[in-house]
Amino acid sequence: MPQNHLTEHLVDAFLHLAPAEGLYPTFISNITLMRVDHSTPPVAVLQEPSIVLVIQGLKRGYIGKEIFQFQQGQCLFISIAIPFDCDTVVENNEPMLAIAIKFEPQMMADLITKMDKQQQVITEDAHSEDLKLSCGLRVIDMNATISEVALRLLNLLRSKQDTFILGEQVKRELVYRVVQASGGNLVESLSAMASRNGVIYTICEIIQRDYYHNLTVQELAKQAGMSISLFHQTFKKVTNYSPLQYIKITRLHKARELIMNNKMGIAEAAYEVGYVSASQFSREFKRLFGVPPKSSII
Repeated sequence: MPQNHLTEHLVDAFLHLAPAEGLYPTFISNITLMRVDHSTPPVAVLQEPSIVLVIQGLKRGYIGKEIFQFQQGQCLFISIAIPFDCDTVVENNEPMLAIAIKFEPQMMADLITKMDKQQQVITEDAHSEDLKLSCGLRVIDMNATISEVALRLLNLLRSKQDTFILGEQVKRELVYRVVQASGGNLVESLSAMASRNGVIYTICEIIQRDYYHNLTVQELAKQAGMSISLFHQTFKKVTNYSPLQYIKITRLHKARELIMNNKMGIAEAAYEVGYVSASQFSREFKRLFGVPPKSSII
């Protein structure tokens, strides 16, 4: 089927499942449908490792001076938890539609290991840090194969029984097709997550897990097996943030979740994520999100 026809069918199938604006969890684990009916200004987000396939509309991510634009027919591959600003562009009253697939470590590890062995793309030169340790965001074009699997997934979601029986294998196929379309370099970069050269990915996971502890650059550098200066340089190369910036932004995002979703008080949320000063927390919260913490209280 031609790509333009595939796109039309994808939009129709998506709108059937998401008739109004909002987030739609599905019967397939770690897959969410997103529909946004209006353009939004840049908002600070802490994006977990995932794949976001844009079925319609346009989204942009901002990290420092870099802009990652991903639109209809493209997907954003996020290999590590990374903070950035993101906005949505809606034109001609056509809502932004996207499928978000959160990474499952075991499935990803299994896929990458098998692909790595089959493709045999790793050479002596390809082991260089410059190739492996790049920013954790990548935009990938959706080819006809990806679109066909995505359409099959959306049609599958119409039936709870079909989803229960076939959903996990279709999800696996979709993730595989996206990684496959990216070429050998992405497979190689993902393989680095479990290697010595990819230790920064592990450090990011530690920060995401232990953000409320008194994490220091010295301790993290030691866990990475690097000098402080090399660790700082390498960490910023992977994430575009210094280690301390990454820790602070992670804490602020976690605190906002506690305030919004757990109805936690501001001072209590600040303490829970590792702040000892509620006033400092409020200042840094407003600096990152543009509004004071009390604005997040629903």
